[in-house]
Amino acid sequence: MTANVTGVPPVDFAAHRIIPLGPDAASEPADPKWFAASLRTLRDNVRQREYPCHLGRQAFQRGQLLTTYATMDDLHPLAHALAFFLDNTPRSRGGRHLLCAFIRSAVGSTHLDHDRRFWRVLQYLHDQDPKPWPGAFPTSPHDPAWEFCFNGEAMFVFGAASTHVLRASRNLGDHLTVLFQPRSVFLDNAGGTPAGIVARSRIRDRLDAWDLAAPHPSMGDYGDPSNFEWRQYFIPDDDSDLHPVCPLRLHTPTANGQDRAPAAARSYWRR
Repeated sequence: MTANVTGVPPVDFAAHRIIPLGPDAASEPADPKWFAASLRTLRDNVRQREYPCHLGRQAFQRGQLLTTYATMDDLHPLAHALAFFLDNTPRSRGGRHLLCAFIRSAVGSTHLDHDRRFWRVLQYLHDQDPKPWPGAFPTSPHDPAWEFCFNGEAMFVFGAASTHVLRASRNLGDHLTVLFQPRSVFLDNAGGTPAGIVARSRIRDRLDAWDLAAPHPSMGDYGDPSNFEWRQYFIPDDDSDLHPVCPLRLHTPTANGQDRAPAAARSYWRR
């Protein structure tokens, strides 16, 4: 069954567990029920004019917001869906193709539980990456130009959880939500450009109205020497920092084959 995704030739996304988010549930699966409920919550948010995620709302309006789901016990479908999404959607100025993944989470999960799941998802994707890290992007998360890469593409990753209470813009229902935004989405909204300045001002105004807390201190603009993207991926509900260094163990061996991941990152996975 092919899906109608704006700007994409007819492709059987459903065969790869990818479902476009439509204006209603008529063309969406009823099962699994937790996923169907997650789609309703996402739709209820992005259809609101004042929803802070400006690019996500545009993707929904243009029919370019795609969704998928997985469980922590089996993340292979997510890796497959993300690679298929990246291979079958265009990278063009003005495009808004995004993939929103729902990861089933246990009832009563704490914010730290969601944080650990989020980084385990990214670690799994990195470990299963079918293509080399793109040469245009640094391999150290502590470089301001770093961004998470998979299948040969860089993307901003947005984590949302039910435990984001004060920062309600990061709460998209009962289950961990991971939104993958290829960097091409930002081509016509780059920081410092007139369009980028307007877009960021609009987002800040909407965040002020939507959230009960000011933007987290780690939020910044890509490319700013003082900004580190990984710190924005999954933020606390207060102004604290969850990690002193990026938890990802990136496969960037030195000439002698030693793992360059910081000791703090290695210890995180030994907990």
